[in-house]
Amino acid sequence: MMSTAATQPTLCTLHIWPSRWNLPSVDPTCTAAVLYLQLTIPGKFEVTECTNPDVSPNGKLPFLTHGHAIVSSLPAIISFVSSLAKSISSGARDLDASLSALQKAKRTAWCSHVEANIGDLVAYSLYSVDDNFWKLTNPTIASMIPIPQRYYVPGRIREMYRPRLEAAGLWTQAASESEKDSFGKRQKKDDPKDEYARAFERDKVSAQAKASFALYAKLLNGQKFFFGERPTTLDVYLASHILLLLDPPFPDQLMRCILEESYPTLAEHARNVKTEVSQIPQQYLVAPAQKQSLLSLIPRPLSNPPKTKESRMDEVDLRFRRMRWMWFALAFGGVACYVTQLLMKVTIVKANRKPRRVQSERRGADQDHEAKVTDEEEGEEQEDDDDEGASAQDGDE
Repeated sequence: MMSTAATQPTLCTLHIWPSRWNLPSVDPTCTAAVLYLQLTIPGKFEVTECTNPDVSPNGKLPFLTHGHAIVSSLPAIISFVSSLAKSISSGARDLDASLSALQKAKRTAWCSHVEANIGDLVAYSLYSVDDNFWKLTNPTIASMIPIPQRYYVPGRIREMYRPRLEAAGLWTQAASESEKDSFGKRQKKDDPKDEYARAFERDKVSAQAKASFALYAKLLNGQKFFFGERPTTLDVYLASHILLLLDPPFPDQLMRCILEESYPTLAEHARNVKTEVSQIPQQYLVAPAQKQSLLSLIPRPLSNPPKTKESRMDEVDLRFRRMRWMWFALAFGGVACYVTQLLMKVTIVKANRKPRRVQSERRGADQDHEAKVTDEEEGEEQEDDDDEGASAQDGDE
């Protein structure tokens, strides 16, 4: 599905979580974005694998860059590409152009339902099931990111999904009781008393999954795709989630068993969408992976795409850059002036302290000298008194 040879000029760049398990991405939303772009603008976009969501405007992946435009979130990307389809020169195709107004309204509602309900089941399989997380999800995410992030980022992502899964009733007891050491390694804590509770939780999750899958199996009604013989946005949404329940080598295969045994039409539908995408001659490009370093710990804004001679910056860009550098210069100058004034004050205070010390020492010496003189005078007066007393005694005699 991927190609590194440049066959056509790239129009857009899609930033997604890296690919694994023979899927475009480990995230269902990123997978849906890749499938959608390949069906609408095949060969006219490239994929950049990213592990730092902070570079996205909304802090989440995927997001799309097209020239100076940055589009984040999957619904916004779909809307943006649909607007490109209105221009014949762009070569883009609208997957939902043949749908009626009522069908488009149903498509929007069902897409939101897929992202919420089937998305919960994907998150459950990746992050809630203890064996799946420690044996598959955690090592997979850790292999994508450098040291030291690999020791704490997988656990942090798991904790981000925890409130959502708890609200959906899909956070298991084993996940709540699992303990980790300082390096994120699992410390086993087996308790036979919890086996019945875990079995009950498993049955509850199985019933919840079957209820959700039954809705889409009924909606599909044995057709190849939901609205005919061509895939639409709804097909892309559902297939991207179902594929992440089928293809990853989960140690706990609960969801895969439910799909293949009870709802094989949904599994076949996901394979049909994937086959439809793989049969397109023009494949998307994959940008070279970025080298990771300690500087990746610092969130940085997106760098502008390389400029060609034909695409020069306009006056607004030049003015913005000049104002930005002027602001940096003023800020640096202000800090330098503040530091200089502070150093001058410290120097003046030190200079004022030295004379005071010398003066105090001189005062102490003068006081000592005066005390000595006083003592000497008192001694002389005492000697005179003694002499006078002695002479008076001699006269009496």
